[in-house]
Amino acid sequence: MILTYKFRLKDGTKRSELKTLAGNVNYVWNFTNEVIRRRWNESRFYTSKNDLHRLTKGASKLLEINSQSIQAVAYECLLRVQKTGKRIRFRTGRKNLGWVPFNGQTVKFHGGYIDYNGYRFRLWEHRQIPEGFQIKTGSFSEDSRGRWFVNLTCEIPDENWFQKPPLFGSEVGIDPGTKTVMVSSEGEEFTRENITREYAEKLAIAQRHGKKRRVKAIHAKIKNSRQDWNHKRSFELAKRYQTIFFGNASSGKLAKTRMAKGIYDAGWHQIKTFLSYKSLRRGGRMLEVNERNSTITCSTCLLKTGPSGLSGLGIREWICSNCSAFHGRDHNAAKNILRLGRETLSLGHRA
Repeated sequence: MILTYKFRLKDGTKRSELKTLAGNVNYVWNFTNEVIRRRWNESRFYTSKNDLHRLTKGASKLLEINSQSIQAVAYECLLRVQKTGKRIRFRTGRKNLGWVPFNGQTVKFHGGYIDYNGYRFRLWEHRQIPEGFQIKTGSFSEDSRGRWFVNLTCEIPDENWFQKPPLFGSEVGIDPGTKTVMVSSEGEEFTRENITREYAEKLAIAQRHGKKRRVKAIHAKIKNSRQDWNHKRSFELAKRYQTIFFGNASSGKLAKTRMAKGIYDAGWHQIKTFLSYKSLRRGGRMLEVNERNSTITCSTCLLKTGPSGLSGLGIREWICSNCSAFHGRDHNAAKNILRLGRETLSLGHRA
């Protein structure tokens, strides 16, 4: 199994060395970008990996980064150009955060520190990597507050990676929301305060007074608080259920409405990502289910008798006009998501 581990570097005195390495990366990036642009303008031919390899051969003798890092930067620049089909920007120390990619063969990880190209960087090992791991690739990266991290993409043997599985056959439907972030088909509500709104006043004061460092710190606090909550709730669900059906609400479309702040604060995409790999780690799975009409369909008689349209968004509880069943809006939707997920799986087995 391939997993990525992120550790924060300890050494504040090493920031100048990391900045130097990042400056070398920017130099290679800009050189590669210029070569690709010039060749296209002169001959209308794309630059290949072999061309870049020949042009950057021996550059490690003049730079602080090794040849594998040089190749990784050049290939990433080429990939961005091919993917976008247009020109990409040059990298500068002012506008871009620091980034130094490397190959797993060129670093040595010793738990409390890591060695790269003659440099030694200490780190906080807040979690241990399972035994038998092998580093495939990685990078040093800088955040907006100037803190540096090392990211290690590791291949881990399956026997050292899988954890205790949940009960066999346990299933649950999850309806994502804004006021209540998640509601399960069993009626359990996963709710928290709107973190963005909680820090909105402090953020506004810092922005009005031009305190850039304070603004960055508040944004980091919001991000870390949301991520911590999402990690804990997704862990609870993955530990209890073998199959999780998650409603495929489009956060991208809803973000264009008045509910944009609530949608971004809920972090549905991140929750789904966490559920996916945490469930897989325990031998389970997380599946997205089309939740269309799940809120207006009665989970008892399956008729569309619930409140619909913009006027019905504020109605959180309703009674079915056909079978007189009482429903909570989100709980009813989660039940329908569970039913639709089971139907989808049964149709797949028949096919």
